[in-house]
Amino acid sequence: MAADASARERMKELRTVRQARQYADEAIPEDVVQELLEVARWTGSSRNTQPWHFIVIDDKEQLRRISQLRTPINWVADAPLAIAIVLNGGSQVSEAYDEGRVTERLMIAAKMLGLGGGIAWFGDADQEAEGKRILGIAPEQTARSVVVIGKPTSIKDPRPNPAQAGRKPLSEIVSYNRMGTGAS
Repeated sequence: MAADASARERMKELRTVRQARQYADEAIPEDVVQELLEVARWTGSSRNTQPWHFIVIDDKEQLRRISQLRTPINWVADAPLAIAIVLNGGSQVSEAYDEGRVTERLMIAAKMLGLGGGIAWFGDADQEAEGKRILGIAPEQTARSVVVIGKPTSIKDPRPNPAQAGRKPLSEIVSYNRMGTGAS
């Protein structure tokens, strides 16, 4: 079954979702925030447990404090908005899966709304505990990251040690039927 032209265009658009770390100093309109939260709310979860709570962070001081958890996320301070994903803490395995799903959905939704997104991971256990303290999250809950949203000014990685750009060829990362077996 061949995909129609509009489906192919949407697929191409998905491949352009990138981590943004530099944003314009423009507030995100409330209707856009609500749209992002609806996307998050409707994201699928393991056994439909919906094990999350979302904290919308637009206070510059809160963003600055989060950005200081560890050096590689110092760019969070200049963002207009972040959404923390707080998980119930009931199942570490399924909630990690659910966290990944909702994080990626927020990134895609931001792109579809003409914005950009970036994921800022708090760090090790002590840094995570401090992040939870900053955001008023109970110790038994899980909160490892925020999804930063804004109008990107660049997708260039401003960090001192940026990651290598590009993607490996499919031939290096895909096998058929058994590991290490190419297409026939």
